[in-house]
Amino acid sequence: MKYLCYSCVYVLCIALCVFGIINFSHADGHLVISEKEKKIVLKGQISKALGEYESHLKGSVEYIVCGPSGKVYESIVVVDATAKEVYKAIEKLGVKPGTPSDYDEDKDETIPPTGTSFLISVEWEVDGKTKVVRADELIYNVKTNKPLPPVAWVYSGSRVIPDLDSDDEDAMIPHAFMADHIVALRQFDGSALFQNPLPESLEENIYKKNDDILPELGTSIKMTIEVNREMQLYVLISGKVQGVGFRNFTQRNANQLGINGYAKNLANGKVEVVAVGDKLYLNELIKKLWQGPRSSKVDDIIIEERAITGEFKSFGVRY
Repeated sequence: MKYLCYSCVYVLCIALCVFGIINFSHADGHLVISEKEKKIVLKGQISKALGEYESHLKGSVEYIVCGPSGKVYESIVVVDATAKEVYKAIEKLGVKPGTPSDYDEDKDETIPPTGTSFLISVEWEVDGKTKVVRADELIYNVKTNKPLPPVAWVYSGSRVIPDLDSDDEDAMIPHAFMADHIVALRQFDGSALFQNPLPESLEENIYKKNDDILPELGTSIKMTIEVNREMQLYVLISGKVQGVGFRNFTQRNANQLGINGYAKNLANGKVEVVAVGDKLYLNELIKKLWQGPRSSKVDDIIIEERAITGEFKSFGVRY
């Protein structure tokens, strides 16, 4: 009986070690999936090949992200995962592909891509600190002379093409599997998993890398791709935030972003904000709250996600 107990303990230790190794490998890999948070995290780098064909491309870029065998010389970021791996990871999040952009010959117009929208951010280390930006901030529009506005990238899954490696003559695969393109800047580029929904993206050669933000080529990065979803946030802002027009400032910015809810002064000197909207625009509102109106000084912001109540149809000021 004693030896049986020893054997059980030994087997249990081995199992725990193996489980720990498996978990460590998963967490330390080039692609980590968080089904609960509806996101994936990728490892990669700012493309070393950017500008490789400067004389021909004249600085224009076509992709935010590609895999190792994609057009790295036209992509801002090259991740270690392939487009196929990203496709499979998003499948595990329970998200199905939409449809890529198309062209209606009768109406002589482009049909925008459809699908679940995602937020994409990039982070890297600078002087021992982590810098996080929206992926679209790394791109510059030469016509507007501004970085891209906040973008929720459309997951079409790319167009489908014949699978030449299959014995089944009718077998089809996403084009992205072959092209290894993950996020396209042009709306009608069906070779990538994600498309840019902005109407401006129908124009050619208008996007270049944003040198004001972009780190050195080859810089190691982490990229987060997460589902853009509707949320309700409870926010407490502390500091010099009363008697400075903070509530009206919040209302004005919330209305511009299409966010519902309210702002209210509390007896303890803080400002309470309830904000309901897409995560894309809630993130932008939080940035604005940190800035505050000119005469304010924000010391801290506490954010709590709460269940969506459905009671807010606009954004108001409460007294």
